[in-house]
Order: sequence, then structure tokens, then C-alpha cells
Amino acid sequence: MLSSAPSANALRSPADLVVADRRIAGLSWSAYRSVLDTLIARAALERDPRRPGDTDDIRPREQRVVREYLSSEDGEGYWDYFQLNDALALSITDATYRRDHWISVEGGRFFKVRVLLSGKLLQSDGEVMLQGPHAQLHVCAGERGGGYAIAGGGATKLVVLHCAPELLTRRLGFAPGEAPYPLQALTNVAGAAGRAVKIRLTPELLRAAQWIDTSRFSVLPAVRHVYLEALAMQLLCHTVTELAGSEAHAPLSIPPRDLKRIHEARDHLAQHYACPPTIPQLARMVGMNQTKLKAGFKQTFQQTIYAYILQRRMEATAQLLAEREFSVAEIAYRVGYEYPANFSCAFKRYYGCSPRQWKRS
Repeated sequence: MLSSAPSANALRSPADLVVADRRIAGLSWSAYRSVLDTLIARAALERDPRRPGDTDDIRPREQRVVREYLSSEDGEGYWDYFQLNDALALSITDATYRRDHWISVEGGRFFKVRVLLSGKLLQSDGEVMLQGPHAQLHVCAGERGGGYAIAGGGATKLVVLHCAPELLTRRLGFAPGEAPYPLQALTNVAGAAGRAVKIRLTPELLRAAQWIDTSRFSVLPAVRHVYLEALAMQLLCHTVTELAGSEAHAPLSIPPRDLKRIHEARDHLAQHYACPPTIPQLARMVGMNQTKLKAGFKQTFQQTIYAYILQRRMEATAQLLAEREFSVAEIAYRVGYEYPANFSCAFKRYYGCSPRQWKRS
């Protein structure tokens, strides 16, 4: 990021913004690219009706931003779209819907990495699918893509990578079928409906998504395309690494009965991270030997029980800081720290900056 913020005039560049006249959210990969190309080409022609060979505007099409504003009936805010390269696009959502708003995802062969910084995404039955800050991988290899609803009444910040299957082979170097689960589905001949899986939101992945979100305020338009592509690839590499790690540590040797108890322990900690039980207490709660519980937990989730509690505390902290309703000391007490100084040290070790620096950004 830039060391000092550019002037408002430097960051404001209307020539780089194309306002969409149609809905883009939820389109298939091919339709998505086609709409962006059409809108950008038409905007370029309207600004300079001369033939392409005669115009002095040599800015690449991909460097322009396509913005889809919410209708006044739906709410306030917008979706920004960037075509970063032939196989990778990016969207940034900063919106508040008045009521739950369904996004129907068309089918095809593609995958998406969603990082929800704030807000909630809901399933078709109204159950929470994702609550910020969390991340999710959505893979579609057939005619049905699925969908989700953005919960109304609250601010939603969502960063999404829209990826063609070719990105795995051309840019990441995977041979067909070698990408980690569930990305192999993209190389299968028989199509399948959309599948969504949660991804562990590492500090690196979260920071990349936040830098993408704030880039409109911190990066010059002339270099923003390169900046966003670099961050998008960083985010994608972290996602694939997480998937490969989970695949390598799949808990195949744990009996189903013990695996059920381990998940029960994890679910309890997810709800009671502010005041968690001790490991002996947790083992008694789920009816399992504490040595087996600690070993099985680490094998299943690739982290210790303590690391998981810390992760949940830091995720909750990021959400509370984004809401800007509480002081740092109040947040420390809410997530389970007796002393705010200890909380600030833990936060800085985890995210690389202090809670106050995070809150200001």
C-alpha cells in the first residue's frame, strides 16, 4: 500500500468508472465476462466516438471499473467489478440491503473465493451460511450453480474472486485433476451442482481481502489493476494452500464415533470462545479422553484447541472492530481477555497491527 494517502483528486478518476445498466451479480463466468466487455467497450466509444485506431486513449479495457449500483428499492451501495485477466475477475461489494436479497448463481464451470468481511450470507432456508469475517470456496462444474442471500438490515462488505478453471493450470501450474479437493470437480466430464465449503480465514487471507477492499482509497487508479491482480493471486494461493493442507491431514484414521465428539467439542468452543472450558472439562463434556481429544482435534482441524480458541476470538474481534460500536477495552472483555494490554498484544501477533490501527483503517 502507499505510504501516504494520495489526494482526493488523484484518486477520483471518472474515466475509469463505467456504470452498469443491468444486473451483473450471479452471472455465469462466460456471461459475466461478456457483459463487462460490452459495457467497457460501449463506454469507451461514448467517450471517444472516433475509430479505435484514431483514439489517443490507449488505457487497456481491463483497467476500468464496472460499478453496479443498488436500486433505491433494494438499498444503498454498490458492486464493483474488475476483469483482471482472461481467467480471473474480482468483485467488491459495499452495500446495505433493506431486506434479504437473493443472489442466484448461474451454472457453468468456474470457482469463486468469497471473503465476507462483514455481514451475513444466508442459505435458501434462511440459515446462516457465512458470517463475517469468514471465507468460502464455491465450485461449480455443471448446469446448476446454486445461490445465496445477502442478509438485509446490515452493512455487507464482500470480496469475491471469479475464476475460470484455466487459472489452475495456466497460472498455478496444476496438471488436470491434481488441484486439491473440491477443485478437481472442474476437470470431471460429468458435471455437478455448485458446492460451497468454508475456508479457514488465515491472517494473510484476511489482510489481502481488506487491502483489496480499501484499494479505492489508498491506490492510484493507474496502478490499481496491477495491485488488485497481485492481491487476488495472493488470496488464491493462500486458499489453494489451505485446501491442500486440509486434504493432506484428512482424519481418515479417527473412528466415526470419536470424530463426532471432536466436532461437538469444536462446535462448543465456537460458541463459548470468550469463556471456554478447560481441556479436561471439554473432554468430560464430550465423553472423550483428553489426550485423544487433543490429538484428534489437531489432526482434524490442523490446529490445537488453544489455537482454535484464539482464532475464534480474533475473528470476533475483527467483526466488532468493523462495527465501530465498542472501544478496544470493551472488545477485549467481550472476547474473553481480562486485561486489554494482553488482548492488544495477542491481536498484533495474529494480524500484524494493533486493534487501534485496524479500527482506523
